[in-house]
Amino acid sequence: MDNNTKYLFSYLNECLPSNIEYRELSNLCLTLFCTSSILPERFKLISINKENLAIVFSKIAKERRIPSYPAIASFYGAAFHDSHNVGHWLEVMASVLKLAREPNIRDAEKWFSTKTSP
Repeated sequence: MDNNTKYLFSYLNECLPSNIEYRELSNLCLTLFCTSSILPERFKLISINKENLAIVFSKIAKERRIPSYPAIASFYGAAFHDSHNVGHWLEVMASVLKLAREPNIRDAEKWFSTKTSP
């Protein structure tokens, strides 16, 4: 994990509640894949790509003890990999293209509404 990915992981890990649900985490992953505009200004200068997002979200899923194969995962076309696996989150992001899944950006913004200062 490069420094930018570690930085993003640390920020998200701090902002997200320990009891976040898979649906919320998947929506956040989709949102950040589509736009980084909900993140604080300091993240505008770093490269956030799908591979880095997959690493971050697999680590968060593991630490937050998200079920390995949640039933709702098939909604995102992500039923082939364990949610603690990078491949799972790549499938979630691919659902934007393959299944026309659009993130609920407003719902994702709630995690950062009070924590956007540097």
